[in-house]
Amino acid sequence: MIIEISKILREGSRYVGEEPPSVLGLEEEQGIRSVESLHYDLVARVVSGGVVVRGHVEARMELQCGRCAEFFSTLLADSDFLRDYPLREGQQELDVTEDLREAVLLRLPPHPVCGEECRGLCPRCGKNLNEGPCTCPPEEEPPSDVWRALDGVNL
Repeated sequence: MIIEISKILREGSRYVGEEPPSVLGLEEEQGIRSVESLHYDLVARVVSGGVVVRGHVEARMELQCGRCAEFFSTLLADSDFLRDYPLREGQQELDVTEDLREAVLLRLPPHPVCGEECRGLCPRCGKNLNEGPCTCPPEEEPPSDVWRALDGVNL
């Protein structure tokens, strides 16, 4: 998103729009898909020696669940977007695209989960347990005396 500095009004100018999903640069990322455009609603103000841009930025994404490996939709948003850009003499434009991208990507959870109730995958057969139980036989319980040999050891 490019802001023409000469067009910013004294009281500030509002910019509402969207950028294509490609600005997020996620085409080759595993487990992340851009679903919609990146949306923004910003106000830019010229202040002494720079421009302050603040507002809201968001993008709908599909993330792969870390438990069941299914994709789920989520909204990544930064409602407190705030950046201060120093201006160079003669500068005509200000490109805030990279900062919009960063604001959304910093909202990515480190371990995405489709829901707290997600049961994940069976560790033996890989069946998605959210779709029902698997056919694996129950795990055998270890004998109760398995640790008995250590009972007499003094530490």
